[in-house]
Amino acid sequence: MKNFLIFFLLGLLLSSCVSTQKLFDKGEYDKAFYAAISDLKKNSSDANAKKILPDAYKEASSKYEQDIAVAKSGNGKKAAQLAGIYNGYVSLQKMYDAVEQTAKNINDFSPKDYNVELNQAALNAANAHYIRGLALLQRNDRMNARKAYSNLKLADDYVPGYKDVITKKQQAYDAAITNVMVTKIDQRFGYYTINGNFFEKDILWNLNMIGNSNYYQFYSTNNGQAANRRIDQLIELNMHDLWFSNLATNNYSYTVSKIIPIKNDKMAGSNSTIKVSATIQATRRVINSRAIMNYQITDAASGKMIATDHIPAQYTWESLTGKYTGDSRALDNKDWSLVKGNFDNRPGYDDLYQELTRQIMTQFNFRMRNIYQ
Repeated sequence: MKNFLIFFLLGLLLSSCVSTQKLFDKGEYDKAFYAAISDLKKNSSDANAKKILPDAYKEASSKYEQDIAVAKSGNGKKAAQLAGIYNGYVSLQKMYDAVEQTAKNINDFSPKDYNVELNQAALNAANAHYIRGLALLQRNDRMNARKAYSNLKLADDYVPGYKDVITKKQQAYDAAITNVMVTKIDQRFGYYTINGNFFEKDILWNLNMIGNSNYYQFYSTNNGQAANRRIDQLIELNMHDLWFSNLATNNYSYTVSKIIPIKNDKMAGSNSTIKVSATIQATRRVINSRAIMNYQITDAASGKMIATDHIPAQYTWESLTGKYTGDSRALDNKDWSLVKGNFDNRPGYDDLYQELTRQIMTQFNFRMRNIYQ
């Protein structure tokens, strides 16, 4: 067992060395570099990894430096150039850090520390996006405010807290966002007693899930956060034509039969068939329901209609139960599911209403995505 373990570990070690060498031979120098680092983490005396590491670093770092030089040459858009320079220095610094953490004691190998260049590249990129963001913000329209926010966010990503970027980023976001107030959710239940409180929460949650990544924010009239905000659009929702049928019960029966083989005890190896039959007595209980929701979206300043439509929903609750008389061998899977079916309790109005609103929300979300995405 001890010898097996030794051979197993030697096999793993040999496999890792071969894998690292293959990566280097294929010209995948950055992967070979990190594979050698991984080998040295497992075995700090790994001769093959020590041999490959400096050569892989030289080739990989040369490639990144070439990419940086191309980006600095001025070909392409400035944002892409700045990103190319920054990302190149990030890759070079990551290799330096990896060596410092794992293999800094390898003789005659000392990778360059690019921390100064990386910080300068971050400052250059942050400053360029910051200046671009401010220029776009001064155009005082929503679409340019969105572009301004994207640029200011990049500036903050490159150098967190750069100048007053946090304040300017919030200004851009406030100018870019479209604030939508759901002013009315009218649920007309008539003489039915229903708890529809969940529906308003579902509406707002779904709307904000759609709008959050698209510069839309939705509020209700009882949301305190909307008190000091500019309202750009208004939404009214009306649930009406709500109806539930009485419970309808239908009893019926049907007969099933099968031809099945049987063994003949008197003659070995001889089979014959018989016909078996059974009668199913079934009970079907049904409640139908329906509702319609109208929605209307208007511009808050002009009162101009943006969108309006109605969404109908229908839901049928059904329960099938039954029993049988006769030969059980005549029943198929469908018959057994009916016979073994549980007697479902009659749903309440709240349950039926939730089914209707679930259908309505599916269609409502689809239509809102078309508007707000």
